[in-house]
Amino acid sequence: MYMMVQASYAQPPGWSIEVVDTTGDVGSHTSLVLDDSGNPHISYYDDTNNSLKYTYRGDSGWNTETVEISGTVGTYSSIALDTNGYPHISYHKDVPTNELKYAHLDATGWHIETVDAGSGVGYYTSLDLDGSDYPHISYSEGTNSGINYVYLDVTGWHFELVDDVGGSMRYMSLDLDGSDLPHISYHRYFPADLCYAYRDVSGWHIDVVESDGIVGEYGSMTLDESGYPHISYYSNIPDNDLKYAYEDGTGWHIETEDDTGNVGLYTSLVLDGLGFAHICYYDATNGDLKYDGSTIDDTGDVGLFTSLELDSSGFVHISYYDTTNGDLKYATTRPRPIALSCSLEGGQIVLEWTAAEGAAEYWVYGADNMPYFEPGFAPGYEYKVDEVILPTTTWSSPNGIADAAHNWTYLVVAVNGADEEITRSNVCGEYDYEAGVP
Repeated sequence: MYMMVQASYAQPPGWSIEVVDTTGDVGSHTSLVLDDSGNPHISYYDDTNNSLKYTYRGDSGWNTETVEISGTVGTYSSIALDTNGYPHISYHKDVPTNELKYAHLDATGWHIETVDAGSGVGYYTSLDLDGSDYPHISYSEGTNSGINYVYLDVTGWHFELVDDVGGSMRYMSLDLDGSDLPHISYHRYFPADLCYAYRDVSGWHIDVVESDGIVGEYGSMTLDESGYPHISYYSNIPDNDLKYAYEDGTGWHIETEDDTGNVGLYTSLVLDGLGFAHICYYDATNGDLKYDGSTIDDTGDVGLFTSLELDSSGFVHISYYDTTNGDLKYATTRPRPIALSCSLEGGQIVLEWTAAEGAAEYWVYGADNMPYFEPGFAPGYEYKVDEVILPTTTWSSPNGIADAAHNWTYLVVAVNGADEEITRSNVCGEYDYEAGVP
């Protein structure tokens, strides 16, 4: 069940591409996740300062910080958000010792700990959170060059050895099923197979998915609604192709998705609401970022360390590394946020905003006599103040909505013909607070 999107442009219509961080050589080892509002959160490595960085985009733009700077730390990062929207990140520390690190943010700040340490420990981390927001992580085990799986619960960390047959396990990708049981895809270096491991009540089970040549590098795995695994990966020898494997009730099925040149490195896979697979990856022949067979970015050598997500509206979000410039980049099909400006003229609010692609109309939300607004809040509360029909991108308040003596704030939401939100503006007014709009 794979769907290709046909196009071939450096920046195809409907895509927007931006440079997120240019401070030094930054942006490798990216991992991206979306919050409930569809805003991206990205963990990545700062090679200039040998540190772990984290950035997210809110209404006011990108917010970037260094999570840890201690030795050489931050490669192989993997990020997830908990039910409160706080980030959790697993990653590797290389110098002065090999360690599996784990950092999470809460209202009091960042909390960082070393989960495991030893020679060869902590490479290729992959993290997921269970229903209680506890972390589960797969990573290189070290002693036997195998795979470790570790999870946290109320009693502490628990460690399990998953596979050490042949050694040098790499490119792990972890997903938890509906019962919070782990599933891991990985590359077994000897004899260079794509493997898949899962645990049930009886213990760990391992499948060799493909063993034809050197296969399974740069793998990315997710589970469908029935709990079956879907894996994108690179077939190194003899093909240099992007491949895709999925399991159903009849067994494993393997497909070649792109065989044009040396393609399929740094894959990232997600499933849409209909169960179709979407894959982004690196085209090594041309140095391009590709998504579902289309070239998305060909400006320099770009597209390594991809991480892909789809939001609830089906828009695509990809973080990746620009090798030529040493930058973190981000590509999306989600329309850019509306740029809203406002002023108070003659006792009336005057709003002006940029048009949003695909909008059928704009909804103006606002309130006066308070420094912020939320649905149902009073006094002086106004919910959806007006609906503005295209092509108008301005609005003036009627008498009584705004008063020079009052505090006021507004935002604009673009919706499509089905009254579904496409994008929204920044918050504008005397007080720049986050607006509570459903």
